Amino acid sequence: MTTPTRSRHQLVLHGLALAVVLAACTRAAPPQLPALPAAPVETVSFREQVQPILAARCVVCHGCYDAPCQLILSSPDGIARGASKEVVYQGDRLLPMRPTRLGIDARGTAEWRERGFFGVTPDAATPSQASLLELMLELGRAHRFDPGAKLPADFPLGIDRTLSCARPDEFAGYVARHPEGGMPYGMAPLPDDQLAVLAAWIGHGAPLPQGAPPVAEAAAAQVAAWETFLNGGSLKERISARYLYEHWFIAHLYFDDLPQGPFFRVVRSSTPPGEPAREIATVRPYDDPGVERFWYRLIPIDGVIVRKTHIVYPLGSARLKHLRALFLDADWEPTRLPSYETVAASNPFVTFDQIPARSRYQLMLDDAQYFIMTFIRGPVCRGQVAVDVIEDHFFVAFLDPDHDPSVVDPTFLERAKHDLSLPAEHLSHLVPGEFFLQYGHEQERYLDLREQEYDALDPERVGPTLDFVWDGDGSNPNALLTVFRHFDNAAVERGFVGAMPKTAWIIDYPLLERIYYDLVAGYNVFGAVTHQVATRLYMDHLRMQGENLFLTFLPADRRTEIRASWYVGATGTLDYARYDRLHGLSHGTRVEYGPGDPVPQLLQQLIARNSAVSGPPDLLNRCARPPCDRKGASALERRAERALQPLAGVRGPWVALMPEIAFLRVRDASGHAAAYSLVHDRAHTNVAFMFDEAARLVPADDTMTIARGYFGNYPNFVFSVDASDVEAFTRALTAVRDEIDFGAVVETWGVRRTSPEIWPTVDWLHADDRRREPTQAGLFDLGRYENR
Repeated sequence: MTTPTRSRHQLVLHGLALAVVLAACTRAAPPQLPALPAAPVETVSFREQVQPILAARCVVCHGCYDAPCQLILSSPDGIARGASKEVVYQGDRLLPMRPTRLGIDARGTAEWRERGFFGVTPDAATPSQASLLELMLELGRAHRFDPGAKLPADFPLGIDRTLSCARPDEFAGYVARHPEGGMPYGMAPLPDDQLAVLAAWIGHGAPLPQGAPPVAEAAAAQVAAWETFLNGGSLKERISARYLYEHWFIAHLYFDDLPQGPFFRVVRSSTPPGEPAREIATVRPYDDPGVERFWYRLIPIDGVIVRKTHIVYPLGSARLKHLRALFLDADWEPTRLPSYETVAASNPFVTFDQIPARSRYQLMLDDAQYFIMTFIRGPVCRGQVAVDVIEDHFFVAFLDPDHDPSVVDPTFLERAKHDLSLPAEHLSHLVPGEFFLQYGHEQERYLDLREQEYDALDPERVGPTLDFVWDGDGSNPNALLTVFRHFDNAAVERGFVGAMPKTAWIIDYPLLERIYYDLVAGYNVFGAVTHQVATRLYMDHLRMQGENLFLTFLPADRRTEIRASWYVGATGTLDYARYDRLHGLSHGTRVEYGPGDPVPQLLQQLIARNSAVSGPPDLLNRCARPPCDRKGASALERRAERALQPLAGVRGPWVALMPEIAFLRVRDASGHAAAYSLVHDRAHTNVAFMFDEAARLVPADDTMTIARGYFGNYPNFVFSVDASDVEAFTRALTAVRDEIDFGAVVETWGVRRTSPEIWPTVDWLHADDRRREPTQAGLFDLGRYENR
């Protein structure tokens, strides 16, 4: 079966090579590619045999908007859609591009072909033409890299590299220009048994299943219950459902009695429950749906779960009861439906002004990690606009609702709401200078109003106590969070993880809601550069306001100097000196401090309040008297963690040479293993400017955070160390002085892209992640795996 196909491919390649030679004599003819291995069986199952291979070897780079050539292989629909030459991440785009969200912006392959996407699997209309998928796999098999060797220095790996995105009839030219550009790209080849399965599937025309697998009966009943709740007919129910939809649209919803799925998305559909959902495609969740009647529907996610887009949110009977109490039983009587006009709809303080602020804030506090995570994870997948505005490592806490002026005074948001407008597409015709001035003046007015409210609520100017910080209602671990930035992506973890950071935020309701609407509900990855600039400029205000609220808990006479130390080289900017200046300096603090730096003292007091909220002590990064053995750790883990503790929080030349995030596997002779994350915390003089970040880095002050498990979705490198060598590994790492020294560490313990161990190691990481966090787990993205 394979031989005739191979013969046809050879003819096609020879014909293409002749065309290339005639068109440009200087181009070399493409090499003759070896056939893929013959399959041991003639038929294969897509779900049981093909999809697992595609997931483990292809989706790890092709699973999101930033997938090369927009080729998303995580679902049958993505495979059928194919690839495109259009670039989503284009920093100088003057006009918005048409969105290309899989499953949303076009229905069926024919519509995607009209949008410029081309197939990568066999096409029945051109049976003599080899498919791109097969040709790329053949090219990858034909040009194998030296096993375990570092790739050539000029081998293009950057996520911003120029992509060819060759169509099938352009493949000969692609081979001539990129003879080492086969798949998997810049990695060790796939084993023959996996290639044989893919060859058999392709040889049969690469058939794909039609429709998502049926939803289990237990899940179907819960879907029906939630759709009934979200589609209630009263004014109160309709407004509440809209608020929930705008805050859940990015979530992977699941039922708490089915923690491993299935997972669902909530959409607006033109069809009611009981009929197949027909999603209404709008750029933003608050855009006008364009129909008089629509329904909120839960639709199953059909495809492989990738970790970078997997932001989970639990539903269940307790949640349903809680939401009814929070929204439907609360004391408010709406008189009108909110508008979908952009100016109003983009501002949640206008749209949902009838819902009590306490209900809205409590919803977000209950799952604060989810809401913070949405602005640095999700389908955008390359969040530099969102995350280059934040420090590499900082802690987050929240203002208690009973001490939030926007909650305790029902009139406050009514007076402030028009100064809380957010970036929206109708502003994109303005130049950045106009954005800057408009947002600056609005924030200045809002903060002045908030200070007046603060003065009225605290007339004695005594300031806050520790009780002003939300304690998670005594049990909710969402109360204390840690954010780690990894250049253009980030992670959010529960609890205060790592050494005491330079900065921290305390977030109140208006700040939390604006972060979400700026970076999630109102952000359009397909928007023009002006939209991206506006989003970034607005987030500067939000960062500073979170930091400034934290500062109000510190001694009044220390706040100015501490803040200035966070903004070296930026204290003269308008944002710092005027628009987001420190307010409330006339108010003291009732938090007690001893001698020394008050920042870590306040953070330590927040940790010490309640172990149910703060979680177990972080002995890896805050070990006062080594060794600090973690309760319940195995003998292997105790040895590994004792060896790793000296790496945490220290400075040295070796730290600056480390990747943004590296995973470490430590295993013993019996087959047991433990996994850790080595997180590079880059120091900055400030994060106040959009450009030239490199000039504001301070490598000598970089540190590392060591964490159990996986802190991040885009590993830049993996080390695999035998337990007997873990002390030698840490000694060698801390002795690194330059790239040559670091290369020696990699040679001994690193798993390079070309290593025969790369795929078994990735498989182990995925299996271990599923074991640790079966609800949160998904495939890691290898698109940023470095050439070390």
